[in-house]
Amino acid sequence: MRLRTVLLSAAVVIPAGSFVFGGWAVVTVENPPERLVVGAPYTVEYSVRQHGVELMNGLRGSVEAKGANGATISADAKATSSKGKYAATLTVPSGGSWTITVHSGFGPSKTTMRPIMAAAASASVVAMTEPERGEHLFAAKGCATCHVEMKVIPVDVRTNKYDQKFVKQLLADPRSVPKRHNVSGVEMPNLDLKPAEISALAAYLAGPNSTGTR
Repeated sequence: MRLRTVLLSAAVVIPAGSFVFGGWAVVTVENPPERLVVGAPYTVEYSVRQHGVELMNGLRGSVEAKGANGATISADAKATSSKGKYAATLTVPSGGSWTITVHSGFGPSKTTMRPIMAAAASASVVAMTEPERGEHLFAAKGCATCHVEMKVIPVDVRTNKYDQKFVKQLLADPRSVPKRHNVSGVEMPNLDLKPAEISALAAYLAGPNSTGTR
């Protein structure tokens, strides 16, 4: 039960001290791919939230992809018709592992996805397991910014296991979960995650050893 309480505390509060040390933002990739196709354009769609909450307009961001072979490609992002949302298109020129980083254009705030394999359209690629997909989404959705990098809680949510039902409820509707230890009044935003994304993130955060009671 203690770990469940800690996760909840982290989800709904960012310490007031975090605001003192300059502005920061959370970058959320809306459509993180599980694979890339060589020579085929991939449009990265993402949102930027100041302090993880307020969607930000007017930014000049960019997206960069680095290949395991040392190659680097990049593209400037353009604002979409939706508040705080942007898009940039990349085309990887070769196969292998590629790491994509989205630079928000708001100070140093960025999100780096886990390495993604690129291959020909006809090539078969081993599908991710549900926990692997959750780990991929944890990085792409910007979860690590508040839950790891900002160190808003005393435990690492990636290595502690939580009740799947609780995690799904929290991710689907953060406001439905009672608030605790809310010092700053900043709430976890609703990222409008798809059901499949919620299931994958819950599988990653709960893990095979979850007792369902924490």
